[in-house]
Amino acid sequence: MTKLKISFMMIILSALAACGGTNTVQPSSTAKLPIDSKIQNMSISKIIKVKQGPMVSQSALVECQLPSQFPQLLKQKAADDNINVTLVDQLNKDAKGYQLAAEFTQIMSAGNAFIGHRKYSQIHLTLYKDGKKLSESDLGRYSGGGMFAGFKGSCSVLRRTVEANAQDAVVWLNSPVDGAKMGDMN
Repeated sequence: MTKLKISFMMIILSALAACGGTNTVQPSSTAKLPIDSKIQNMSISKIIKVKQGPMVSQSALVECQLPSQFPQLLKQKAADDNINVTLVDQLNKDAKGYQLAAEFTQIMSAGNAFIGHRKYSQIHLTLYKDGKKLSESDLGRYSGGGMFAGFKGSCSVLRRTVEANAQDAVVWLNSPVDGAKMGDMN
């Protein structure tokens, strides 16, 4: 009888783990509006800023190298949308053309592959053209999963949130509405 109970419990736990699954983060496309001229070229810093404070997991920040991942991912995603992104050592907001200032405002890293991940990244963007601020946006993305979430490491799951932030940024750059909040914003 005990083996039957244990088997039943294992089946229930497996089903619950499968229901939790690994969440995939998909970019939002609801903020896409027509604009007069499409951004074709822009610059962003190779390493973006991080707002210091309790909303940023310092261990995830150091271990996962997120400030350098976002610009790289943005460059890749933007190329798919015919936007050329130049990575610069230091962003000059007063330079000619489009400049994108980006800053992580939240990085949450809780859980693990055994109990399920709970990860979140939020980025604040400010778009400049020829030294004048055009608009700002906030992008946030969650990712997680149930028990045994594909045995993915924390940095791997956090990278998915940053990749979704990058895709949301491309959508926003196609229609840079001031004050836009995209993705999983509270």
